[in-house]
Amino acid sequence: MHIILAERCLASRAIQPVLLLVLALACVARAAIIEHHWDIEYVDYNMEGMFTRKAIGINGQWPIPGVVADKGDTLIIHATNKLKEPTSLHSHGLFQNGTNFYDGAAMVTECGIPMNGTFTYIMQLNQAGTYWIHSHFKSQTADGLRTSLVIRDPEEVYEYDDEIVLPLEDWFREPAKVLIKQFNNPDPHIRFKPIVPYAIIGGTCANKKRLQFAPGKTYRIRLLNIGASFDFHFSMEAHTLRLIEVDGVMVKERVTHGVTVGTGQRASVLVTALNTTDNNYVFHADMYTDLLQMPRYNPLNFTGIIEYSPKGRIKRERSTMWMNVNDLDLEPLDAEPMLEADQVVTLDAYSGVFSDQSFRHSFNNVTYAVPQVPTLLTALTMGEYANRTEVYGKQTDTHILKHLNVVEIVVNNHDYYSHPFHLHGHVFQVIEMGDIRSKERRVKTALSTPVKRDTVVIGGGHYAILRFRADNPGVWLFHCHIDFHIMLGLQMTFVEAPDKIQSRIKHKVPEMYRENCVAQGIRTTGNALGGSGAIDLGDQDQINPSPYPDQFESADPPSGWMLISYILQG
Repeated sequence: MHIILAERCLASRAIQPVLLLVLALACVARAAIIEHHWDIEYVDYNMEGMFTRKAIGINGQWPIPGVVADKGDTLIIHATNKLKEPTSLHSHGLFQNGTNFYDGAAMVTECGIPMNGTFTYIMQLNQAGTYWIHSHFKSQTADGLRTSLVIRDPEEVYEYDDEIVLPLEDWFREPAKVLIKQFNNPDPHIRFKPIVPYAIIGGTCANKKRLQFAPGKTYRIRLLNIGASFDFHFSMEAHTLRLIEVDGVMVKERVTHGVTVGTGQRASVLVTALNTTDNNYVFHADMYTDLLQMPRYNPLNFTGIIEYSPKGRIKRERSTMWMNVNDLDLEPLDAEPMLEADQVVTLDAYSGVFSDQSFRHSFNNVTYAVPQVPTLLTALTMGEYANRTEVYGKQTDTHILKHLNVVEIVVNNHDYYSHPFHLHGHVFQVIEMGDIRSKERRVKTALSTPVKRDTVVIGGGHYAILRFRADNPGVWLFHCHIDFHIMLGLQMTFVEAPDKIQSRIKHKVPEMYRENCVAQGIRTTGNALGGSGAIDLGDQDQINPSPYPDQFESADPPSGWMLISYILQG
């Protein structure tokens, strides 16, 4: 990693032409250039002697060291792909305003980085908060290509003495491609075979992590769920948490004894240490596994030590650690009023066995399939046709958004397990949540200044109403952040202000971007199939699985006897 002080950066080293303008602007702002050179490669990771498997690491390391910068800095990542397949990097939570081509979603906003290829991501950090970087190609996130991104605020609102970055990760014995094959199987006896995940807490095997506390000091603990599948519930025995941030959005302080972070979510809590070193205490990072429908393993209890003294005894206090905070009770510090909707998009999330006899997920009966031309390139090259949804292919499930409209997303989760839904390029207000299966339609609504976040967990059989302003022209995914559900089709596309995409972004696309497309034989112009018109798409059903299911999964979980049968017979 190189940190170049901005006031000296132009004089200190030779500069690549593509970076000259960025460096010059940083020099004027007296910020810093944070530059990383990453070789993305396979690493053998030994899980504390229990098993060894391949992980996707950086420069021979896994878990991958986190990235730290300040608001106003420029983050540059030179990513070289040494895998046996393409890859990409998505900076989860960064808006990428005006730089949609650095959003990292393979075959959506870029072609991906080819084998032995390189791509340079250049990101002006205009946000502060807790974020993360991960692959957005197939299920590489589940195989380990993920790490934290902390952007510190020079004008921090809350006071604290030190901070602890604490990524929470699930980890499996089997590589993602093996698990995908199981989850994709139409036979429930195979699909429900037990899979017991492991946990990695703060880069350390669960139950071995120690947080060093000094008496009387206040710590900011940044919690990040950077795993593939499961929620974590974090709590600390004998200590009170004060929630101050969710998904990069600072909120009014909320006292609690526990915080749940779904896959993709982040939260910051302030914790003031006790005034004694007589005892050490236990913290919890318990994993919810309702997705697996194995009551015996839900939750899986993982713990670590709050260490005041290496020789201190452990004192247990279990009484209040299961308290939690509801999103709808939180208020952002910027006090933005509740938005009024101009445009409504309703998404019904289902899962079931589709016509190709595979188990898949869908929005509105459409299971996502990647186009042959990245959606951003279609928006950039199709002229007036870019305003027509059909040019993007029906299985990208594209919705066109008008510039500056307030968009309301109504998400109905008809599955029996939770989904953490993430929106690229924006934060949304969480307006309302409720039960879609109750005759009374139990509802909880937000305060007049609703919390904003980029990832929301919607429970099985529940719905949520979300709103955001379409003020960031680009192509943005909305998807479940369970890695395996992405692979099984639970994502859709917003194309926001196609005319503004063409006028603001077209001439900024770096040459390296197009070179990586050409290296993989991917077309850089045209509609979803590379044609020149809105109707030149042919029979898409001959290319991708039919978007219509033969059989939906029930909104209610399988009964206990069915589960036992699946496990015994599987």
